[in-house]
Amino acid sequence: MSDEAGPVSGDESIGSAVAAPTADLPLLIRYPGTRDALPRVPLAHLPTPVLEAPALAEALGAGELWFKRDDVSAPVYGGNKVRKLEFLLGDARAAGATDLITFGAAGSNHALATAIYGAARGFAVHSMLMPQPNASYVRRNLLAAQASGADLHMFGDGDASVRGGLRLKRKLATEGRVPFLIPFGGTNARSTAGFVSAGLELAAQVAAGDLPEPELVFVALGSMGTAAGIALGMRAAGLSSHVVGVPVVSYEANTTDNLLLGIIDAQAVLAGADPSFPRFAWAREDFLVATGFLGERYALFTREAMEAVGLAERHAGVHLEGTYTGKTLSALVAQGRGGALRGKRVLFWNTYNSRDIGELAGRGDASKLPKGLRSYFDQDVQELDG
Repeated sequence: MSDEAGPVSGDESIGSAVAAPTADLPLLIRYPGTRDALPRVPLAHLPTPVLEAPALAEALGAGELWFKRDDVSAPVYGGNKVRKLEFLLGDARAAGATDLITFGAAGSNHALATAIYGAARGFAVHSMLMPQPNASYVRRNLLAAQASGADLHMFGDGDASVRGGLRLKRKLATEGRVPFLIPFGGTNARSTAGFVSAGLELAAQVAAGDLPEPELVFVALGSMGTAAGIALGMRAAGLSSHVVGVPVVSYEANTTDNLLLGIIDAQAVLAGADPSFPRFAWAREDFLVATGFLGERYALFTREAMEAVGLAERHAGVHLEGTYTGKTLSALVAQGRGGALRGKRVLFWNTYNSRDIGELAGRGDASKLPKGLRSYFDQDVQELDG
C-alpha cells in the first residue's frame, strides 16, 4: 500500500511548521499502476526549484547554465537521498520492518539521511560504516547521525561492513525484530523510481517554461540510481536531453555498462508495475560518462573540485562540496573551458544537502562514538578542506 496521507505520528522532528511532504509524484500520476506496486513514504517537498546561473554560464562559455536544486528537497535535510528513501521506507513499512540497516563511508550523506528520516518514521536505524579521508563534513554528519539516534558501527572496509550488517540482521531477527537492509547509497531498482519521477518533474518544469529543455544534464555517479532514474524519466517524458555522469566513487564501478544496467533494471520494475510504462531500447551512446575527475580516491578532494565549489558559490550562490558535487562540476568546468559547451543549454543536478544541520550536529557527543569513529575528531582534516 502507498502512504500518501501526509505526516504520521513521530514526524514532529521533521518540522510541523512547514507544509506536509508532497503527497503525489508525476510517476504515480502518469503511471497509476506504480502506486500500489511501489509503496512510498512521502518525505520530499516537490518540485525542487530550478535556478539560472548566467554569470557562471558566461564564465564557462556555456550557452545557458541551470541548477536543479535538489539540495532543498526537504526542509530539515535535503539532497538526492530523500527521493530514494521515500520508496525504501515504503518497502520497509510494507515488510513490517522495525529496524533499518544501511551502509556507507564514515561521512555518508545517505547514512545520515536514513538516520534522520528513518527515526522520524519510527524505525531503529543502524549504520555500517567504513573509512574515508577525513573532512569537516564527516565530523558533522557523524554527530548529526548520532543525535538522530542512529546505532553507528565502524568496519575496516566495505566487505567487512556488509558482513557486519548481515550478522546484525540475524541477531535482530533472533530478538523478534524485523530488520530491513538498505544498500549502499540507497540505490536499487525500486528506489530509482524516485529519480524516474524526478526526470518527469523536470520535463513538467520545461513544459511550464521554468527553464528551456537542457541538452546536457550533469550529475554525479556514485551508486548510480540518481543518474539512471533521471535518464529514464527524461526519456519517458519525451525529452531528448542527455545525462553526463561523472564518476566520484571509482572508475571500476561507475562505468557506462553499469549505468546502462541500472536503467534497464529500473525500467523492468516500472513496466512490470504498470504495462503502459515504455520499454525503451538503450545503448551506450544514449548517455555520456565523463572520466578523469575522481582524483586519487573517493572522498579525497581535488584542486579542480574545490575551484569548482568556489565558482558555484561566487557566480551562482550555490553551495557544493568536494566529494560529489564539486568533482561533478569540475567536469562541467573543464568541458566549458575546452569549448565543448559553447551555445549549449546545460543543467547541473545539485545532489548535495544545503540545509543547515549545525544545530542537530551540536547535540551529538564525539566521546560516545565507537572508537574507530572517534578518530575523525582527533585527526586533522584533509589539506583542501575548508
